[in-house]
Amino acid sequence: MKFGILGFTIISFFACNHAPEQGSQQESNVADLEGVYEYHKGRDSIRLELNAKGDSLIGSLDYAFYEKDRNSGVFRAVVQDSILRGKYTFNSEGQSSTREIVFGIVPNGLIEGFGEVKEIDGIMVFNDIKSLQYNHGMLLTKKTN
Repeated sequence: MKFGILGFTIISFFACNHAPEQGSQQESNVADLEGVYEYHKGRDSIRLELNAKGDSLIGSLDYAFYEKDRNSGVFRAVVQDSILRGKYTFNSEGQSSTREIVFGIVPNGLIEGFGEVKEIDGIMVFNDIKSLQYNHGMLLTKKTN
């Protein structure tokens, strides 16, 4: 029992504190990523529902953080190495916006990457995908039926 808890703790620590390895041998199959992923802590939540469409994924993405504007929209992405990279088109405060989002694919689910951004043609995109940080602890775990 101690080993099981220790193993889970080590895996959870790794998933939340380290970026996915770029160029890793472990490619994710698009169909394997289909499903509903959620993060909940206190009054904050993130919900991502992914469906495979050919070699890409599309689905709804909703952010609900306490005392902040709620975002709800569509996420379209492709798998590149050990990341899910795509565009999020969403509505917030009655205005439609688009921004790039990257999720690291980790053993326990998905974890969003954050970093410096710039605007290109009205869309916020990351300056450097390889420098994204994944150490915020908001792990989206896949719901099982």
